[in-house]
Amino acid sequence: MEKFRPYAFSFLAGIVYSSGFPTGFGSGLLVTQLLGMGMLLNTLLMNLSFKSRALHTIFFCLSYNIIGFYWVADTLAEFGKLPYIVAALLSLLFTFIIAPQLWIYMIGTHFLLKKQACLKFIQHRFSLFAVMAAGAFTLIEYFTPQQFPVMIGQPWAKLGDYLGWASIGGIPYFSFFSYLLIFEGIGLVRYRKVSFLNLFAVAAFIITNPILKEQPKPIGKELKNLNVRLVQANISNFLKVDSEKGGYASVSQVLNRYRDLSQMPYKKGSLDLLIWPETAYPYSMQSSKEVGKTQVPTLFQDLALRHGSSLFIGGYDSLGFSGDYFQSEYNSNFHINANGHYENVYHKHILIPFGETLPFGPLNRTLSKYIENISFFSEGKSFPIFKIETGHTFISTICYEILKPEFLRKYLNSLEFRPHALINLTNDSWYGDTSEPEQHLFLTTWRALELDLPIIRSTNTGISSFINVNGQEEHRLGVGVTGNLDMELKLSRHAPTIFQKYGFWSLMPVWLALFIFQLVLIRLRR
Repeated sequence: MEKFRPYAFSFLAGIVYSSGFPTGFGSGLLVTQLLGMGMLLNTLLMNLSFKSRALHTIFFCLSYNIIGFYWVADTLAEFGKLPYIVAALLSLLFTFIIAPQLWIYMIGTHFLLKKQACLKFIQHRFSLFAVMAAGAFTLIEYFTPQQFPVMIGQPWAKLGDYLGWASIGGIPYFSFFSYLLIFEGIGLVRYRKVSFLNLFAVAAFIITNPILKEQPKPIGKELKNLNVRLVQANISNFLKVDSEKGGYASVSQVLNRYRDLSQMPYKKGSLDLLIWPETAYPYSMQSSKEVGKTQVPTLFQDLALRHGSSLFIGGYDSLGFSGDYFQSEYNSNFHINANGHYENVYHKHILIPFGETLPFGPLNRTLSKYIENISFFSEGKSFPIFKIETGHTFISTICYEILKPEFLRKYLNSLEFRPHALINLTNDSWYGDTSEPEQHLFLTTWRALELDLPIIRSTNTGISSFINVNGQEEHRLGVGVTGNLDMELKLSRHAPTIFQKYGFWSLMPVWLALFIFQLVLIRLRR
């Protein structure tokens, strides 16, 4: 155990970093992720062997995994029907993939410090290095694929009402200035000096956020308030899976609960939009326009006519039986109009590895014959926009797709006009009463901030909510609650944000300007 003692500091750093995000211990603190990451990066900049740097990274990721992603064990136990102790041990393997960007940081730092010229540059030009490293780390963090994309700038969302730069530069701006502040802290610890230019830039960024925070101006005509109902049936994972396998009692229980909640009187006037969460309907449907009228289940026809409202239903869209179940269905969101007819459908684009597909390309078809508990869905291709009878328009995502800012930018930029809101359907029943639903919701809020687009979020077991353009919840139905979330929403269409248009690259002018100013200061000091 003695040889592992030096790595206790990095293990502690992982705990501190985790506490900046929602965990089982609370909703997270705003600054601790900066302190935790600073502790790790300062260690990686020391004169260490490759093995030692790798072990520091592993111990950091281990505690980050245990504290931040403890729910992975619960998910493996539920999904794989494993004894909890086996699932807990397997979940430790996620330590090596939970934050892949950290491995790039570690490897890059190691080979950088091996070069004597680079080492001297860092020692004598640390302020310039801080600007370069902050930009590089932000780029790596943003574009490195992560199953659960966590970025160091995300905790700033707690101040969503004041984040004027969010719609301009998105998370990259907040990650960049977080890393810049971290490196200035490292410079103070290691060299007893700081760059007043860099600190001024960080201070100016913080101060100008509330100044820039103006409510987005509506475009187009103003519509009446929208009456929405989110049905949160709180179906257990066992009941859900059994109903999808055709268990008669389970199907009846699932559909009866959704039907009974949906039929309850709407007390705020007439209902305009009724929403069920991801894969709420256990049977496959067909959204083909040619057979639309005959394929809509009677349940949905009755609900649409009863309320005189559109329905937005999570379910499975079948390609038709061809003797091969491989990629024969889409994970889908169906729009059924107030007359009970199919209007449009969204097919999920980004499938979850080892749940909805496998990452092995052409080998997947062969593997599907031997591997159970994986759905092997087809991938969606189109980017539909939905319009209901009130004139309101929406786009849709399913589950973790909403955590991918580049995907949402591509979706919005493909449309002829901006929607009024984004509807995200999710099923977090796999995770039980853990911190995952809070984490999932917390990361979701950034899409509202970046895109000036309110989010209507419908889930099976919670958290169902409405998130305004400031990333703040206005309505919520918590985890484990069975019921309806009835809301009267005032929605307006807003112009595309700078972040929607340019994404990460909107950071480049700021990064380049700081880099040039640092070079000018170096020349002036000569």
